[in-house]
Amino acid sequence: MIKLIDRYIVRELIDPFIFGLLAFTLILSASMVLFELTRAVVIYGMPILVAFKIFVFRLPSVAVYIFPMATLLAVLLGFGRLSKDSEIIAFKASGISLYRIMVPVLIMGLLISVLTLVFYEVVVPESNKAAKNLMIEVQTKRSPKIEENIFVPEMEGGRLTRMFYARTLSGSEMKGVIVSEFTDGRLSQIINAGSASWNSDTNQWTFKNGTIYILADSGEYKHLIKFDEQQIAIKYSPADLSIGDKSPDDMNIHDLRQFIALKEKMGVKVTDFKIQLNMKMAIPFACFVFALLGAPLGISPRRVSSSVGLGMSIIVIFIYYVLMFSSMAFGELEWVSPPVAAWLPNLICAGIGIYFVNRSAQT
Repeated sequence: MIKLIDRYIVRELIDPFIFGLLAFTLILSASMVLFELTRAVVIYGMPILVAFKIFVFRLPSVAVYIFPMATLLAVLLGFGRLSKDSEIIAFKASGISLYRIMVPVLIMGLLISVLTLVFYEVVVPESNKAAKNLMIEVQTKRSPKIEENIFVPEMEGGRLTRMFYARTLSGSEMKGVIVSEFTDGRLSQIINAGSASWNSDTNQWTFKNGTIYILADSGEYKHLIKFDEQQIAIKYSPADLSIGDKSPDDMNIHDLRQFIALKEKMGVKVTDFKIQLNMKMAIPFACFVFALLGAPLGISPRRVSSSVGLGMSIIVIFIYYVLMFSSMAFGELEWVSPPVAAWLPNLICAGIGIYFVNRSAQT
C-alpha cells in the first residue's frame, strides 16, 4: 500500500517536471544564449551551423538552473492537482500524514539534486570549453583581438609542473613564448620560442624558431637544443588562454579547488572563487529545497493550472535568486564566509518550506 502511494505521487510529478524542463529551457535559452548568438550571426557573420553548435554546447550550463525550476513547477502542479481533487484530504482521512506523503517528493528532489551535481561536474565544464573553442575559431577568421602578457601556471597533484607565458595572443597565434618546466619542485627545462600556433586537429601547439634549455639537478645549464618547429603538448587551448584565467564554470570541483590553492600561493584574493566553489554544490541541491517548498505552496483549494503554476514558480525563483545574489554580495564583502554565502538561500527557503509543511500538516 505504501509503495503504491509512492509510485502514485511520483507519477503525478513526472509530467509537470518534463513540462517544466521544456518551458524553462525555452525561456532561459532565449534570454541567456539565443540573443547573444543571433547578434553574432547578424552583426559578425557567424555561420548559422556554428551558431547552432555553440547553442547546443551552451545548453548544459543553462540546464543546471533549469532542473531546480522544473522541480519546483512539478511539485507545485502535482500537489495542486492532488489538492484540487481533495486527494490530500483523502490521504489524511486514511491516516496518511502529509509528512509521509512528502517522502517520495523529497526523495525525488534529492535524486534530481544528485543528477544536477553530476551534470554540473562532468558535462558543463567540457561543453563550455567546446563552445569557447568554436568561438575562438570563428574569431580567428576575422580580425582577432590581441591580448598581451598571457601567464598561466599548470598544476598536478597540488604541485607546480609548468609555467606558461606568451607576450601576445592573437586568435590561435602566440608570440614570444616561454615555457618553464618543473620536476619535483625544481626548474628542469625552459622552452623559448619566437611563436606558436594551435593545431585543432591534434590539439597541440606547434612552437617555431625556438630553443630548449635543459638544466641539471644543480640548476646549472646542461644541454641546449635549437629547433625550427616542434610539437609540444600543453593542455591549454586558445580558448583557455584567451581569458587569461580559467572561469569557475570551466572547471569541476576538484580542479577549482586546485586553482584556488594555486591562487592563494600567488597571493591572489580568492573569496569570489571560494563562493563559486560552494555554489557548485548549493545550486544543484536547490532541487531538494524547491521540492520541500513547492509541496505546501501547491496545496490549495483553488485550482493550480499550468499557467498559474508557472507564474508562481517564476515568482519563487525570482525571490530565490534575489536572496542568492544578495548573499553572494555579502560574501564578496566578507561579511559572511563563502560557504554561508552560497548555502544561505537554500537554508532560508528550506526553513520556510518546513514551516509551511508543518502548518499544512496540522490543518
